[in-house]
Amino acid sequence: MCGIVGYVGQENALDFLLNSLKVLEYRGYDSSGVAISSTDHKINVVKAKGKLNNLINLTNGLNIQGNVGIGHTRWATQGVPSDINAHPHSNSNCSVAIVHNGIISNYIDLKEELVSKHNIEFTSETDSEVVAHLIGVYIEEGLSTKEALIESTKKIKGSYALSVISKEDPGKILLTCNDAPLVVGVGKNKDLYCASDSAALLKYTNQIIRLKDHQIAELSGNGEFTIMDSHNGDFISPEVQTMNFDPFHLDKGEYKHFLMKEIHEQPSIIRNLLGIHLDQDLNINFEGLDEAVFNDINRIIIIGCGTAYYAGLIGKYLLESFSRIPCEIEFASELLARPILADERTLVVAISQSGETADTLMAVKSALSKGARLLTITNRPESTLAALAQNTTILIRAGIEVSVAATKSFTAQVVCMYLLSLHLAAKVKELNPEELKWLKSSLRAIPLIMEQVLSRAEEYREKILPFANKTSFIFLGRGINYPVAMEGALKLKELTYVQATGYASGEMKHGPIATIDENVPTVSILLPGPTYHKALHNLIEAKTRGAPSIAIVADGDKEATREANVVFSVPELPRADEFPHLQDALSPFVSVVPLQLIAYYLAEYLGKDVDQPRNLAKSVTVE
Repeated sequence: MCGIVGYVGQENALDFLLNSLKVLEYRGYDSSGVAISSTDHKINVVKAKGKLNNLINLTNGLNIQGNVGIGHTRWATQGVPSDINAHPHSNSNCSVAIVHNGIISNYIDLKEELVSKHNIEFTSETDSEVVAHLIGVYIEEGLSTKEALIESTKKIKGSYALSVISKEDPGKILLTCNDAPLVVGVGKNKDLYCASDSAALLKYTNQIIRLKDHQIAELSGNGEFTIMDSHNGDFISPEVQTMNFDPFHLDKGEYKHFLMKEIHEQPSIIRNLLGIHLDQDLNINFEGLDEAVFNDINRIIIIGCGTAYYAGLIGKYLLESFSRIPCEIEFASELLARPILADERTLVVAISQSGETADTLMAVKSALSKGARLLTITNRPESTLAALAQNTTILIRAGIEVSVAATKSFTAQVVCMYLLSLHLAAKVKELNPEELKWLKSSLRAIPLIMEQVLSRAEEYREKILPFANKTSFIFLGRGINYPVAMEGALKLKELTYVQATGYASGEMKHGPIATIDENVPTVSILLPGPTYHKALHNLIEAKTRGAPSIAIVADGDKEATREANVVFSVPELPRADEFPHLQDALSPFVSVVPLQLIAYYLAEYLGKDVDQPRNLAKSVTVE
């Protein structure tokens, strides 16, 4: 959450700061601000509540010149969204300015100390302002900015990515981090950059250095930089990584919103993933993956948050069905709430689009401390999560996902879970060769079938808009489509702010059915498979209580079409006549797309901010 950017070089810093903040606005858009060290060695701070355009409009009327600057776009954690609580924060005489991602857990104690010992007056409600004053006090005591930052990090507790400028060192930016991502970008013509997400640097450089915890980076206007370990003072020769993301993905193209563009990108992403990992002879390969991670495992724990959790839940169904290895699925935040029961034969599969999700990273570190093995599924090869896994990462290769609500990253994660499950199944020989062959060959048909689903988008729009006045929805699914039902409910909540809940269909009669009436539509996933008739009966139970019924059905399904008020038809998946127990194994790929489109069209009709829903951020980097 929140976005940090910084620039030191030969050009005017403001242009870079505003352009790169626009890229990172999906990480938080409650407020934004910049601090620029001007040519007369003053620090000019400009901040604005709301979307970044408010800041851009404000700076258009100001003549701010300077070659060193930092910027921030905020997702509020401490203090309401406001001009005052926006970053950057400065000390009392504005000789220091900082931007901060994370949470300072002992800020109240530090604040009381600064007030009692130094008569500091605080202006904001944030924890971050404490850091600016703390650094300022140390500088006034005679320390350099770097020394002051080091001493400050010895006192603060919690997570932080910090970027600092000061009047004492007007041509420099100081950086440090702990349990929060921060990268240095090495540009041309002696330009240096920093950002909390490397996507902000794509238009300027593809050469980045990922700071590790407790490292201090000092960036200078002459193009020189140093990185040192703040604990022992040793200077570090960093590894420079090359980013391969395509800036084209930051363009909406012909689409009104990034979300619709990303929904339509799903077939090509899946086709690409299958082309990389599934060869012509239907052999699965994960090039560069250390296969030893699978040796002699007796238990799998999948962890994730939000959409990644639902992708993981599908993975649990697949792993247990195909490999028969006991598999648990946990919200990363809940796994941190108790001791983790893991050992050297436990495989932890951590799923995170950004690779920077704080809860997931902390849960992974806890599991590793118990000796567990780690496999990660992420979109970002340069992320902290990928660095923790080293040679055991599967990339989802979805490209930059700009819209806050995840769509293409979800289906790409699900593809990786299918490939992983089938790969393990072949190792343990729980599926017979013909079953494996059918599943793998059927996977190849998925991109084309998803394209056919997407061709019906306008039909889906016409069918869902009559429900735009409803204030509550219930999504129902059985078996492998239960996680899809929850993902569909999450998308509707995120995009429309309408209350929506996903349930396992069989659980309706155990309590939730009490909420059913004519104002609460049910959305049921009713695709062919072993649980079809039971799920259909659950739809009828809700319909009998007066609930309008919407159903996702396969072409030609007469039973569900007769019972449901509205049906969203999808093409039939490859038939599994010889393996009826596998008939619904691939259904999440076709059931989720109509649910994504339902959420999109209702949000668009209701006038919601589709790409940047309220109160949300793309990468959740606080616990």
